[in-house]
Amino acid sequence: MFDGLKSFTDRLLGRGSAAITVPVMDGTLKPNRVLEDAAVVAELPGIDDLAGDGHALWASAGPTLYRIDDGGPVELRRFDAPISALAMSTGGRLAVALDGERIEVLDAAGAQIARLDGLRCANALAWDGEEALLFSEGSRAHGPAQWVHDLMALGRSGRAARWRVQGKEADPLAAGLEYAFGVLPAAGGAVLVAESWRHRVLKRDAQGKTLPLLSELPGYPSRMAPARGGGFWLSCFVCRTQLVEFVLREPAYRQRMVAEIDPRYWIAPALSSGNSFLEPLQGAGVKNMGVLKPWAPPRSYGLVLRVSDDGRVLGSLHSQVDGHHHGITAIREHGGALYAACKGRGRLLRVDLQGDAS
Repeated sequence: MFDGLKSFTDRLLGRGSAAITVPVMDGTLKPNRVLEDAAVVAELPGIDDLAGDGHALWASAGPTLYRIDDGGPVELRRFDAPISALAMSTGGRLAVALDGERIEVLDAAGAQIARLDGLRCANALAWDGEEALLFSEGSRAHGPAQWVHDLMALGRSGRAARWRVQGKEADPLAAGLEYAFGVLPAAGGAVLVAESWRHRVLKRDAQGKTLPLLSELPGYPSRMAPARGGGFWLSCFVCRTQLVEFVLREPAYRQRMVAEIDPRYWIAPALSSGNSFLEPLQGAGVKNMGVLKPWAPPRSYGLVLRVSDDGRVLGSLHSQVDGHHHGITAIREHGGALYAACKGRGRLLRVDLQGDAS
């Protein structure tokens, strides 16, 4: 009863869950050009996820798996469906989610040793030891490529689970999430889960208690990776705007937009922008004298956060609105550098960690 009353008063007064305000990027979130100026390791159209075992780095783009060597990407294998998530264990076991619908585990020789079917939107994987695999499933209604459809539908069917690879079913960790997109094992048997549409990272402890670790983010969080010296890296694949927040709270307008307009031109976040004059604009996002201001409302943006174990944002890497390295969907430390999958541009980026939010 009290939850219903609070929801009503929030909508009446435009506060709480009904507010359209977006957190300001300041302090450790102050914009910079680190991602925009990052070295381009490779052009890989469709690049989506990264994985590492402490010795080598892998990347996925469409149905193709690459190993990243000094000379660039080397194609290792093509699967029969797009790779929607990727993880490599320290023992050499490779886990891949294919089109969000199944997870396959391969040994070091490439032979399949386990498989989990019956999924809809498996979008992030992380090994928890050699025998257990954590995964997030963004939605039970939409596949990985339809993430914006799930946002516009106010989806809340996401989940996170742990799968012991010799078992036939996964054990649930969290359900009813508003697009789960990222999992990571933490100290003491805890598990971190990124919940994109609620702009937060959850922490589930070993006793099964789940609480927010990081809340009210200016972007939609996604995949995570361990950080040297403790804590973790968090990618935000798109950022929030007041206009999108407003549309999400206007059901009649939103439903008509979804029914009548090409998804490319919805008032919705995107992995890249500036490709068509048909894209929606906000006043501050209109070019003036041919120049798009870097602080304009971000239809697409590049953002990576460095977060401490207790949920404090220690630093951030940006590609601002006038940049090109938007849509960061995965990150991974390797060889003293941070690698980022820039899906919006189809590039693998490399950032030297000396002095850059490290």
